[in-house]
Amino acid sequence: MPLMPKLMSFLCCLEILTGNYVHAQQTDTLRQRMSYLLARYREHSITDTQYLKGVDSIAPMLGKEDSLPQLLSVYQQLAFAEPTRGKYRAGYYTYLAINAYNFSRLGSAIYYSEKNNEERTRLGQFEKGAFTHSDWFAITVYANSHNYPRVFAKYVTLQPALEALPAGIMTGNVSPEQVFVAVSILQTVNYAACRAGDTVRASEVIYTMNEILTDVEHFPAKYKDYRLQYDYLLHSMYYEYHRMMNQLSAARDSLMAAIRDVNTKGFRPDLQTAYAESLYSEAVDLYFKMNKTDSARHYLSLLTEGDGKVRYSSLDATFLAESRSRLLAGEGHWAEAYGELHTVYGKRDSAYYMVSADKDNNLYALAEAENTRQELLRSEEQKRAAERSSISLFFVLTLLVLGGATGFMVYRSGQERKMLNLRLQLARNFHDEIGPMLLYANVLAKKQQNEELKGQIGLIMDAVRNIAHDLKSPELNTIGSLGKVISNLLKKVQAATDIDFLLQAANGTRVLGHGQFTHLQAIIQELISNSIKHADCSKIMLRIAAPEQRFTLSYSDDGRGIGPGVDAGSGIGIKNIKERVALLRGSFQLNDAWPNGYSVEISIPLV
Repeated sequence: MPLMPKLMSFLCCLEILTGNYVHAQQTDTLRQRMSYLLARYREHSITDTQYLKGVDSIAPMLGKEDSLPQLLSVYQQLAFAEPTRGKYRAGYYTYLAINAYNFSRLGSAIYYSEKNNEERTRLGQFEKGAFTHSDWFAITVYANSHNYPRVFAKYVTLQPALEALPAGIMTGNVSPEQVFVAVSILQTVNYAACRAGDTVRASEVIYTMNEILTDVEHFPAKYKDYRLQYDYLLHSMYYEYHRMMNQLSAARDSLMAAIRDVNTKGFRPDLQTAYAESLYSEAVDLYFKMNKTDSARHYLSLLTEGDGKVRYSSLDATFLAESRSRLLAGEGHWAEAYGELHTVYGKRDSAYYMVSADKDNNLYALAEAENTRQELLRSEEQKRAAERSSISLFFVLTLLVLGGATGFMVYRSGQERKMLNLRLQLARNFHDEIGPMLLYANVLAKKQQNEELKGQIGLIMDAVRNIAHDLKSPELNTIGSLGKVISNLLKKVQAATDIDFLLQAANGTRVLGHGQFTHLQAIIQELISNSIKHADCSKIMLRIAAPEQRFTLSYSDDGRGIGPGVDAGSGIGIKNIKERVALLRGSFQLNDAWPNGYSVEISIPLV
């Protein structure tokens, strides 16, 4: 049977063509509508989605317009601009497939069909399986152009999966739609085999078809919505086979069965029109061959005038002209018959039937290369846009960080100034108010000759001076800063005496009061001085730390120690150290290891 209606039925499955397709629409008017739609979009009168939907209402009727790819340029940009617009990307590829087919660019048509299949599979409109709608489209295109060797080559690649389909049906792993695609492929291969006179291949395909439908019968509920379509495809296959074998009566019976299938309530409406046209045109041709002109005239009138099933004609225009010519000749109207034949041969483009495999392959490659180039351009543009966005975002974030840092520094500086002013004010209050009061108390203590009271007042005065100094100092004294002072001193000693040292400072951020810092610095200096003067040592070891709420100092050298018979506490240096430790309310312990040096352990509270 003529395959052009079969191709149209395939497009109906893509929801691109419907029974309301109107050929009377003039191409110029459609182009004007596209231009008007684009103008409104560029004026921002309609949204992206409204523009895309508007093009979808026009583009299917421009399948034979050679400028269609250019008319779809903005549609293409919008369709690929958002990941969620897969429906429109599928539509774009479908329009290009139709356009390429109409201009006999079969390789391009097949390529765009494959891209359409990918998009619709992602959308969930097509199922991902062994047989794709693009396989069906490719085989139909080759059969429609009478390129039967290409049909058979494609079939060979699909044959293992087709023959394995019955087993899959029995295990419940094959959907009704997958069966429909598979048997549609088999029907197209059968058409090509019968038209090529290949009885072996035609018999093989019919056998596979019967096996599939036999197993489908085991699951009537699952496949019931597709059963009429399956029966139509089987009857049309038997029609082609009987016609090839010149069994015209059997061919007629199979054809009438197929027509009944299509006209039965429940047949898919989106396929009914295209399949009815295909069967009616086949009936015209068969009845001419059987010399039954009345029957031929009947089905020709259904094609040209309609019967409620046929609402548009997608047939080759030469078929109708040739059929009318045969009717006129049969009635003896030779001049009119000649006129119709003249129309037939004037319109027929013989090149349509001579599309070579090389041309198909080249056009497929060209279409693939062009689409790849477009995808690369879109990818580059998206990359540039992302880079621009990243730069802008980085610039904004940098400004925010710098602004925030500057604001924080200004705020912190202000807070530090406020805190310093408060500390200076407290220091002045201690010095100017409490200081004179203690000085007066000290004078009174001297007059009373009370040494104990005098000593306590002295301690209080030292504490007040230390507190005032702490408050006035812009920097806090810490164990870390004490360690730096001692390290600098030990480096100078090392340079002058070659005495090596090991200094360890832990808990460096712990704060020391001014009095603590001053006394500890003096204590450590006195210990180092004693080692230099008396120990004859080569190395000094010092560790300062602040575990919990106490400061600990461990000091030792590798000199000769204090020695037997020597009072370790009689020296002025040691006495000074003990006095300072007592002022800090700490503990002092000296450990003599004569003749291997000595060590000192000091601990003071940090409260």
